[in-house]
Amino acid sequence: MVQIRCGQHLIAGIEAIVFDKDGTLADSRGLLQRTAIARAEAISTAVGGGDDLMPALLACFGVSAQGIDPDGLMAAGTREANRQGAIAVLVQAGYSQAKVTTLVADCFAAVNAARNGKAAYTPPFEGTAAMLKRLHHSPLKIGVLSSDSPAYVEEFLRYYDLLPWVDEWQGTRPEDPPKPDPTLLEQVCDRLQVAVARTLVVGDSWADLALAEQAQAAGFVSVSEPWGRSPVPGATLVLGNWDDLKVKPEP
Repeated sequence: MVQIRCGQHLIAGIEAIVFDKDGTLADSRGLLQRTAIARAEAISTAVGGGDDLMPALLACFGVSAQGIDPDGLMAAGTREANRQGAIAVLVQAGYSQAKVTTLVADCFAAVNAARNGKAAYTPPFEGTAAMLKRLHHSPLKIGVLSSDSPAYVEEFLRYYDLLPWVDEWQGTRPEDPPKPDPTLLEQVCDRLQVAVARTLVVGDSWADLALAEQAQAAGFVSVSEPWGRSPVPGATLVLGNWDDLKVKPEP
């Protein structure tokens, strides 16, 4: 076990750190916004709703004139949550749920196929690889838990050669309970052979904070301004850059 220091703050008795991916390790803001707009356009065209549905769909996904909401569905939710959100918008607009359920899934798939992958458009934030390598060489175990699909989590870690510095990773399948349900975090910790109560969660959204609280983890570390957002209220620690995350041996 080690101590984690961030500025003047210290948390002792830590065995592992589990990182969120999008918005924490990966700068996905631009891609998420473009994907949300493309999905909204595809759905509006498919149902023949023209531009009338676009504002409601974009609001559902968490996209506004100011950009993408880091706590919105697109940034913090699973693909399934976004799909259900789009279906709800269409049903409220008067469309048949039986019809739009398949339609929305087809539109999501078409947007993904046109993009041909994701990792190339979601680079790691500056210093991410060096930070993971540094922590990997400490006594800590390192995990990644994302609301993104397992395929995209693996693609990101492989594309940027981060797999050697990560001990375990977990994406979220449609049938999995999404954040903040603690089930997947508990599974990651089991594979890491560490206690959840001695694990820090690092993320950028309310879902990551709620995950840490519901799992009764050792604490939640929020990324901040360099990641393009304000710190999550209620965070145990706040990072100004990756170098702030320091590992000290237990005295």
